[in-house]
Amino acid sequence: MKRPPQKHIGFFDVLEAFQQAKGCALCELEARDIRRYLENLLYENVNDVGVRADLAKSRGYCRLHAHMLLEFQDGLGTAILYQDQVMMFLDFLKSLNGLPAKLLRRKMPEAWGDAAQCPACRIATGFRECHLATLVEHLGDPEIRKAVEASPGLCVPHLLPALRQAQDASARDYLATVHVGKFKGLADDLAEFIRKHDYRFNREPWGKERNSWIRAINMMTGLKDVF
Repeated sequence: MKRPPQKHIGFFDVLEAFQQAKGCALCELEARDIRRYLENLLYENVNDVGVRADLAKSRGYCRLHAHMLLEFQDGLGTAILYQDQVMMFLDFLKSLNGLPAKLLRRKMPEAWGDAAQCPACRIATGFRECHLATLVEHLGDPEIRKAVEASPGLCVPHLLPALRQAQDASARDYLATVHVGKFKGLADDLAEFIRKHDYRFNREPWGKERNSWIRAINMMTGLKDVF
């Protein structure tokens, strides 16, 4: 008889995420983890030589994670990190002086646009892979199944890799079947939302379909702080 996988700390992280989820549990868990990374960066590591060098290679954070950094309202830490980026771009602009137009067009994307991956994106990918592996490994666990079924379900960008990674056919079928029900419910809510915008029915009270259009975007594309 196959022994069930051991329940490590990652299991309880994933379980709690599904139990408390307002949307895709893995999106919410990943957003939490990347915010903890950024908070720790600002609190402890803005002067770390290795961190600054890594950030220089990527020309700073991507747009998503740079704006997430601003949410912490840490002016000093952000200024220290981004002084490097501003000075690098200033040097880049100075290097363009006097270049012919043809060479300038060719030089700009090569010299500035071709950068290493955003460090926060790289870390977020690690979180994502870890959480997905944990979920797939424990899909047969009754606690996980109960939490998944009670949750709003996984968004498409998390559900598809979970289905690909599930080696056990019964676990894969279970995950697909659960989400058929969840996406059918979302489709029904959208239909009801649209129906109530018809003048013949627009006096009817709103129910859970009220925010179905927002949920549809989040479920099809993932949360804006993640993807």
